Amino acid sequence: MHLSPDADCAGFFAQAREQGVSSFLLAGTSLQNAEFVCSLAAAEEGVYAAVGLHPHEAQQFEASHLEQYAAFLQRPKVLAVGEAGLDYHYNHSAPDAQRLAFSAFVQLAQDKQKALVVHCREAFDDCYAIVKEQWRSGLRFVLHSFTGTVPEAEKWLELDAYISFNGMLTFKKADNIRQALQAVPLEKLLLETDSPYLAPVPYRGKSNCSAYLPKIAEKMAELKGLPLSEIARITNENARRLFGIDCDSVSN
Repeated sequence: MHLSPDADCAGFFAQAREQGVSSFLLAGTSLQNAEFVCSLAAAEEGVYAAVGLHPHEAQQFEASHLEQYAAFLQRPKVLAVGEAGLDYHYNHSAPDAQRLAFSAFVQLAQDKQKALVVHCREAFDDCYAIVKEQWRSGLRFVLHSFTGTVPEAEKWLELDAYISFNGMLTFKKADNIRQALQAVPLEKLLLETDSPYLAPVPYRGKSNCSAYLPKIAEKMAELKGLPLSEIARITNENARRLFGIDCDSVSN
């Protein structure tokens, strides 16, 4: 979940809590917004933060910045490194710069024993190769907003990954994502909003928010053939295990 400093953060959280979402993970996308997400997490009950460098911003990466990221990771409610990864759809940063930055953040997550939130869009081969090359037992990581294929999901699962799905599960033409969902075992399954993007049906076209998370959970429950309450329980437990928190509901 992404929030900007000029957003109505209190209203955003209140609306979501009315729908039963009680905990939130704010994804950092650069060093510039790390202080904002960390401070908001410190101030708001049930709000947690991750700090990283989105692949669109990878041209900003300097190795010297890692000490600053590491300092943020020492704060009590900063639970993860991310989001970080590769995005070859837009290539707002050169692929070489993306790979260099992503490799550094994989190492940072391992060194600090934090979960890693991975962004991978149209870049499976390189993204998987970087994680596999550096992967050590004990690294906890999630493929966020998964849009890949069943074989790709299976390869990530071999590395003990968690795989997270968002409102695209409800999109009419997203059969590939629904097929991938079926390949993910329940103990590795997460759901998210990726707010403010990709609002689920019937809110498609609107700015997404965590209050819409139950709609995504409903679709996941339908596709998995389970009661909504069971999907909520399973994904909550998985989120607690991945991020090392104790909460009733987590929305990314």
